[in-house]
Amino acid sequence: MPDKSKFFDPASAPYYDPVVDRKVALITGGNTGIGWYTVLHLYLHGYIVYLAGRTESKVLQAFEDIKKEAETRINKTGEKHPLGQLHYIRIDLLDLSTVPKAVEQFLSQEKKLDVLINNAGIMGVPHEITKDGYELQYQVNFVAHFLLTLQLIPTLLKDAETSKEPPRIVVLSSIGHNFSYKHFKPEQHKLNTFPNAVFTWVRYGIAKTAEIQFVKELSIKYPQILSIAVHPGIILGTELYNHWRQIPVIKYPANAFFSLSDKCIGVSNEEGSLASLRAAMDPSLTPEKDNGEYIATGGVVDKPSKVAANRKYAEETWNWNIEELKKRGFEV
Repeated sequence: MPDKSKFFDPASAPYYDPVVDRKVALITGGNTGIGWYTVLHLYLHGYIVYLAGRTESKVLQAFEDIKKEAETRINKTGEKHPLGQLHYIRIDLLDLSTVPKAVEQFLSQEKKLDVLINNAGIMGVPHEITKDGYELQYQVNFVAHFLLTLQLIPTLLKDAETSKEPPRIVVLSSIGHNFSYKHFKPEQHKLNTFPNAVFTWVRYGIAKTAEIQFVKELSIKYPQILSIAVHPGIILGTELYNHWRQIPVIKYPANAFFSLSDKCIGVSNEEGSLASLRAAMDPSLTPEKDNGEYIATGGVVDKPSKVAANRKYAEETWNWNIEELKKRGFEV
């Protein structure tokens, strides 16, 4: 079990007045799971939060629930802090053409960005190639966020020299990056080897490794920005397992395995959000000493695999994906 005494306490982070300070955060996929709690705490701390998601009705419902929960917590503690704001941005990570549109929509409303949290993701799904020509997990987990981040870097850098707090990029990876048991070249991300039930996890590992490599390269290319990769933990009852819980025959051992994992090492969705929240809000983290770090369950600094930490491989992943996006007509 994780040592919860070392978990990050969001209450230790600064609170802001949205009228005076206007701290702006953009997060993908924050209407459920750990993203929901990430948005909740940002909102409680006075951030202007833009939630980028595919289905507006689901996001707006999440906003209602978050506001109710925030009021409940404020009433319970008696502590009064200015609350933030919640806004919706449309993005579909399965369709890269929506990424520049999401950036355009955001920039029509904001002139700066303090925190970008690449939170959305999928896990362990069957082999599928998207309309953009990428393996499904690779695009949703990595490529779409890669493009989103690159197009928002000028905005993140805008006030970097004058701001007291550095801009931040938080990328949700996973301990599952270890499923990439060796170095796979970026062009091998479409790996479709039998049996799919095994190699879907290898593809997942490739995508999650790419996210850590991305953060390593960001920390070198943009040292003014604090870029951190996150493993949120093994989340109790996460929806990411749903595909495996529904497959005939497999669903029984899968349910047993996931249930055992939950009991032994699982954390709640809120506890899972603590790593992201530390990366996004902890003032003790600085670009000078913490850039490119890998933070695990509860906000504890950890080390990724040797493959994920390899600078040569990280540069290879960056360069190949830049060229692939250019071939598809995207500005990066």
